[in-house]
Amino acid sequence: MWVAEWNEVVFTDESRICLQHQDGRIRVWRHRGERMLNSCVMHGNIGPAPSIVVWGGIGYHSRTPLVRITGTLNSQRYISEVLEFVVLPYLPGLATAIFQ
Repeated sequence: MWVAEWNEVVFTDESRICLQHQDGRIRVWRHRGERMLNSCVMHGNIGPAPSIVVWGGIGYHSRTPLVRITGTLNSQRYISEVLEFVVLPYLPGLATAIFQ
């Protein structure tokens, strides 16, 4: 029943992918009553881990190219490198698309 509406929606997102097992964060897995026990803490390397950030969009029957984001993505770079370079050429193929 919703197929006609979902055909028009384009979802986008960006994701950071860590290239090492350790990304510098400390993870805690605990059961009830084990709060903050040293045995539940896994210490990792402190500092930035190598990673990449990618951006992409999907529609009901199509997808955008995957864009690798280098450095810090601010609003001006998002407009020039993602919206103008990828999204604007992609949307005309979807006559009544709703960009999310």
